[in-house]
Amino acid sequence: MAKKEDVPDSARSWAIAFAAFVINVLMAGILRTTGHLYVSLMDTYGVSRFQANMPFSVRNVVRNLAGPVAGAFGQRFGVRNVTLVGVILGTLGVALCSFAPNILWITLLWGGIHGIGVALGNTLNAVVVTQHFVKYQVTASGFAFSGSCFGSFFLPALMEHMLFRYGLAGSFLLTGGLLMHTIPAAMILKEPSWMRRKDTITSEIPSSKRTTGVGECPVSKASENVITIDYKNRSCSGDLERNIYEKSEECFSNLNSEKNGINNPAFTSSMTNMEDISKNKVENVKNREMISRNISSKEAETQNSIPEQQKQETSFNKAIIIILSNPMFFMISLSLVALAILIDPVFIVIVDFIMDKGFDEEVAKYFISALAFGNLIGKLSFGWITDRGYMSVPHYMVMMQIAQGVCFMLLCLLYEFYTLMIMITLVGMTIGATVVMFPILVGMYLPSVQSLAMGCLPFFTGIVNATVPTLIGYFRDGIGSYNGMFYITGSLSVIVGFLWILEPLMSKFSQKNGRVQNQKTAASS
Repeated sequence: MAKKEDVPDSARSWAIAFAAFVINVLMAGILRTTGHLYVSLMDTYGVSRFQANMPFSVRNVVRNLAGPVAGAFGQRFGVRNVTLVGVILGTLGVALCSFAPNILWITLLWGGIHGIGVALGNTLNAVVVTQHFVKYQVTASGFAFSGSCFGSFFLPALMEHMLFRYGLAGSFLLTGGLLMHTIPAAMILKEPSWMRRKDTITSEIPSSKRTTGVGECPVSKASENVITIDYKNRSCSGDLERNIYEKSEECFSNLNSEKNGINNPAFTSSMTNMEDISKNKVENVKNREMISRNISSKEAETQNSIPEQQKQETSFNKAIIIILSNPMFFMISLSLVALAILIDPVFIVIVDFIMDKGFDEEVAKYFISALAFGNLIGKLSFGWITDRGYMSVPHYMVMMQIAQGVCFMLLCLLYEFYTLMIMITLVGMTIGATVVMFPILVGMYLPSVQSLAMGCLPFFTGIVNATVPTLIGYFRDGIGSYNGMFYITGSLSVIVGFLWILEPLMSKFSQKNGRVQNQKTAASS
């Protein structure tokens, strides 16, 4: 039975969203500080640009490729446990960098340990957020994801100040202490009670075969002429109320039985008192059960409204089969790939791209803030469209993916400051409005394997990220312009947007395949 406050869209649900927000502020926002650390690593260790960039590149690759591992662990052991281990590793990886003697150790600690920590600690928290909401799923997901934007506003300035005041080693140590604040946030990320795991469910004893907690009313032997009635253990569930009546009748019949010595004159007064006490106790039990049933009726209705398919699959082999046999998983992965191949290069080349249009570097830096501001607005301001039912989620994906691709390509055609500023803000808004949808999509189409599916999505993104340096080098160094890269990545987003029109067909196939899998499972069991 769920606790009274353990219902969707409750105050506890928003506390879960805030905990995920805090984790994103620190674990994802710290990525924005790499520009300052990059320069400081070159100055402190006297290494090349390639060597100074290595810890951050390794961190991104490890973070994405370790996603399936995080998903598998989350599917088996729960999101909270995996996230807690992840944030602890992420904190240690950064703090230990303060003792690193050279860039190789920085790469192992920041890129390896911290990268694994980010994969475990920052991949699955969105799953818990969406599980705790029904009416405000997209809004809550956007709020949780917006943490990275808030982190990008103050963490770079904080890192710059720490590097100036305490040096590189001191900054690593203080950053590790800052990341420790994610530990209590991770401890809050408890899965809701209605998202029950299948291994727990199958191990439960059917309610019809359970015995009531009301005492068996053991009666002493006739020679002792003593009756003992145990009312301390009187807990029972709603399905067992009928047994209460049966047990009470049995108690009363035992109380009036001559063979137990009750009619002995020495116990006449005791007999009357015991009957009164027995009736009062049983009435109290019945009254408590009725009150408990009335109080929990709303929670019971909420739990009953959760589909059976949302109970989490804990078998890794079955979960993999469910994911790979569902075409919607590949559709969601393709959408994330289109988003990653668009957004990853733009954060790297935006300043250089604006300078190619004739603006100074000092002016070009403002476009980074415009992109981050638009990203924040997109994450926070568009959830109501699907939450209130004004547009279905597939139609929303069609609109946003096409819009972000078109806006991205239009950047190549604009040269005036204000129009470029407006367009780069729109690009950030469409990106932010799309990012928040991925945990929602996983919850819709892969409800029983949400953790593993969310972990597998970054795997494909990590493979694509490996092509970004080559893509940038080919178009900027080889051809001399970023326009070709922008046209290709923008066109890919538009194409993926139109592919979402096929969602009803793919969803129908997924449902049919799911029924076949359920029939096979039922036959094997």
